Amino acid sequence: MTFGTIVFWIVQIFVLIMGISIGHSYLRFKIRREENRKKELELLLLDKRTEILQQGKNVAHELEELLYKAKVQQEINDIIRKDEPRH
Repeated sequence: MTFGTIVFWIVQIFVLIMGISIGHSYLRFKIRREENRKKELELLLLDKRTEILQQGKNVAHELEELLYKAKVQQEINDIIRKDEPRH
């Protein structure tokens, strides 16, 4: 082999290794960016979760009050019906 051929193959191997290295770095960059995006979405969900839980507690409290008032009204209606004279 001549010196030119050896240099040519060394350059080819160097280009191949550089291509693999750049491709690997690019793929890791894409994967990390996707992981970061997923983490951001998870954080947003956690922030929204606290708001939703608070709203759910408020709705549950209001619903409990409404059910209590309806139960009291039902008992009042039952008492009134018992006290009415029958014809």
